[in-house]
Parts: sequence; C-alpha cells; structure tokens
Amino acid sequence: MIEQAAEPADHDAPEEFDTEALALAIVEAAWEKKARGVRVLDVRGIVSYTDFLIVCHGTSERHVQTIADSVIADLRPVKVRPLGVEGRDVGDWILVDFADAVLHVFNEPTRADFGLESIYSDAPRMPLDPPPGLEDVEEASALR
Repeated sequence: MIEQAAEPADHDAPEEFDTEALALAIVEAAWEKKARGVRVLDVRGIVSYTDFLIVCHGTSERHVQTIADSVIADLRPVKVRPLGVEGRDVGDWILVDFADAVLHVFNEPTRADFGLESIYSDAPRMPLDPPPGLEDVEEASALR
C-alpha cells in the first residue's frame, strides 16, 4: 500500500507519501467496495491543484457513499485525511480532496453526463489491473 516516511518528526502529523502511491491506495480502497470503471488521470502539468484525479462510479446512491466513506476510512490508519468532502449527502457525485489526489465517485448516469474524463482527455491514464469481476472491457480497451 502506501510507504511511510522512515522517521516521522511529529507522530500526529500526516506522513509524506509518493503521490502515485497515494493514488493507487485510493484505487485499491475503492476496489474493495466494488467501485466500477476506476480510472486514474495524471494531471501533473495540466492543473495546479492536484497531481492525480481518480474517477469511478457506483451502482446506487448508497454504493457511491460507501465507496467514498471506505476510501477515507482505509487511509486514516496512515494519517491521510481529506482536506474536504463534497456531495456526501446527495450521493450522485462525491468529491474527496486528498490534496495530491482527488477522488471523484459518481453514480453512473452523473458520470456520463459530466464527462470528467473527456474534460481531461489529454491527461495520461495510469495503467491499472482491476480485480476479477471489476474489469470494464469497453473502457479498458479505450485506454490502450
């Protein structure tokens, strides 16, 4: 998962992590709750507010909320906490801002309507190997 710094200066302060490792930890936590269509967009050099956008969707409002909540809970033991969470009460699009990586969890129709991946179509996609049953053949072939 995420590798921690060898000697933390302050035990209450968050550890420093490689941003790619943070993005992959978010992906793994999302997959644990069966997130669909997980994509990691490398937006370094494209935007100034983050390095990676992680985009996925759930199958219902509750599923979207569960994915977001699980990612937050899974990163808590390594002292990674979001700067903010938006949309939690609505459940059709939840944004979780971890500074160097921003998670967008949509319901499927909202994801299609918003088209976040097309907005950042020039951003390289991080190669991922989804667990069995979570592959999306159509989306996976589009990444090649």
